[in-house]
Amino acid sequence: MAPQLLYGIALLQYFIGTALSCQFHGDIGSREFINYDAAIAHNIAARSLNKQNGTAEQMAITNVRVFDGLVVGPPSTVIITSSGRIGSVCRPSTACPPLEHVFDAGGLTMIPGLMDSHAHPSNISNLVSMASNGVTTTALAACLNVELCASLRDHAGLTQLIVASFQGTTAESSTAALVPANETFQFVQNASEAPAWVARQVAQGADFVKLIGSAPGPGLTQDEQTALVKAAHKSGKQVVLHTASYAAYEQGLITGADQIHHAPLDVPVDDRLLSMFRRGATKAVCPTLTMMRAIIQQAHPTNSSFAPANATVARLHAAGVPIMAGTDANAVPGVPAFVAFGTSLHDELENLVDAGLTPLQALRAATVVPATVYGLHDRGMIVEGARADLVLINGDPTVNISTTRNVQRVWIGGVQFNADNWK
Repeated sequence: MAPQLLYGIALLQYFIGTALSCQFHGDIGSREFINYDAAIAHNIAARSLNKQNGTAEQMAITNVRVFDGLVVGPPSTVIITSSGRIGSVCRPSTACPPLEHVFDAGGLTMIPGLMDSHAHPSNISNLVSMASNGVTTTALAACLNVELCASLRDHAGLTQLIVASFQGTTAESSTAALVPANETFQFVQNASEAPAWVARQVAQGADFVKLIGSAPGPGLTQDEQTALVKAAHKSGKQVVLHTASYAAYEQGLITGADQIHHAPLDVPVDDRLLSMFRRGATKAVCPTLTMMRAIIQQAHPTNSSFAPANATVARLHAAGVPIMAGTDANAVPGVPAFVAFGTSLHDELENLVDAGLTPLQALRAATVVPATVYGLHDRGMIVEGARADLVLINGDPTVNISTTRNVQRVWIGGVQFNADNWK
């Protein structure tokens, strides 16, 4: 059967089912789950449609103003190698070797590929939307089906993923209803099984461990969280704690979670929690302000406020806590709020600036900061030897962060992205 027909059938089957929501907040009630077989077939079939076949072309991008992590420099030349790496960055005072393939950027600005540190893509269309908006890496913030997660990985010329573990939580938590019946064996039963639970996640390919902070409601106890963090660190894996309350922030700081995702919607962090950040092991916060704002606007427009989340980011930033840009992007019927793939990262950058970050700091929150925190040392900056994850934009984002929306061209691993290749 032709790849296009297989893809079309799989896509139709995929959208017949109801997708999973973000593993997040509140009373989610009961809902159906992804037709995993159809979703996996859809994603695998897409590999046959990739007209580029993952080939990076050696080329010189000339007359381009390169963001070096601090400033946007004068017109320079960036060399992409056939291995998909950055060969060199030639400033005006240095000469690059002549190459057959040359692209004149016409004075546009080049920034590193953007990173969404928290999203929930489940199909190739989600990744195409992200790549179209300059998002070249994303953290898949929950993996409830190993085969589905694998089917999204390593599509050449498309947004690349790092993948979370199954969500670390208990059968009593509010997020338990999200878990398919055949996966409920992965719930955490008690602290003593933490090493075995983490070992299973590592064996299934998790790049980092995800825990759900449910305090003050039912969910992981302090002892269970502490045991899971200890086991994850012993296995060489970071722990990302997902939570949206003051109490769960406190619990995560006590256990030493490496990252905390989302921002509290009850009360903002205060001096007490800030002092715990300064003394503790937590490296960074990914506040997902776009999702927090969407929840208020779409789900609770009259009885809740975005102010605690916004104030939390302002206070964390002022205290020197690294901030990462993440969106919680999802497209799932029935969830508390929808957040679009790709465009939402630009919304998040603007939200971060509104919360007190400078445009430069917000841009770093989507490039070098998450790359450093996640240990992705081959991306986040435009330097020799790094992955050629590159975005050409019109404007200077260190002056006006909204110019990141003006995406002109995208390279992912040296392969120029073209949305038409995925149709």
